[in-house]
Amino acid sequence: GQLRSSVRRAASFARAIAPRGAIIRRCMATNARAQDKRVSIAPYFTVPSENMAKFKALFREFYKCVDNEPNCFYYGFTVDEKSGVVFNRECYDSAEGLIKHIENTADVGAQAGALCSDVRLEIHAPKEEAVKLEAIAKEINAQIFIMDEDGFVNNNMETGKPDTSVSIHPYFKVAEEKWDAFVATHPEYYKLVKANEPDCHMYCFSHNKEAGIVFNRESYRSAEALKNHIENTKPANEIADGLFESVDLEIHGPPAELEKLEGVAKEIGARLFVADPDSRVYKQ
Repeated sequence: GQLRSSVRRAASFARAIAPRGAIIRRCMATNARAQDKRVSIAPYFTVPSENMAKFKALFREFYKCVDNEPNCFYYGFTVDEKSGVVFNRECYDSAEGLIKHIENTADVGAQAGALCSDVRLEIHAPKEEAVKLEAIAKEINAQIFIMDEDGFVNNNMETGKPDTSVSIHPYFKVAEEKWDAFVATHPEYYKLVKANEPDCHMYCFSHNKEAGIVFNRESYRSAEALKNHIENTKPANEIADGLFESVDLEIHGPPAELEKLEGVAKEIGARLFVADPDSRVYKQ
């Protein structure tokens, strides 16, 4: 009788706290939230079809190098087979961390580059870190994007496990005369994401004013979390509507998650990049 009573009490307690799950996750995300001061390099490798298998075979060599880099937060390849483009989701704790990574992967990077018909490079960093990267950016012909100071990271990726996150990569083309007005909409997005999206990993706008491009480094726990984000930020999108000339969209993630997003991707005109299963999260 006492055992049944204990089980009933435990079941009642579980039912009572179930509706609070989202609130608990939101509180955890809020407590772990910090300004995003991390540095990322965004490489887009265009690989001819006859070289794609050879390029993919180099993934494991890159991972071997990066496994020994204490400055790396996460690292993993994604592939858009239709366009023949390979991307790398990667992030470092400082300008120094990124420079060490470039040096550490120089040999395998040269092998990969020889298999490409084109390589486009971007560096996204806070202003104080970007200054330290100007020389190497010039050397490797990378565009520099300055990160917005209000961008944040929730520190809720699972370390020591595969990177199964879903990220959307928006590139807004903004005319000079509308630049300030578009940037002024950022707080509306931050407010909505902070209030309603506990499964967001990171969210930070970055700018290359010379090229007239605004990017957003953002990532989510799952396809469902990204769908929630798209729905949640509709009020901010209405404010930003008409303030940019065009937007190029990409969605990166594991195949099982991308399958759930095919309808959304078609609706918003986003390219899909399939994440390599060996993608990994090293630290928060």
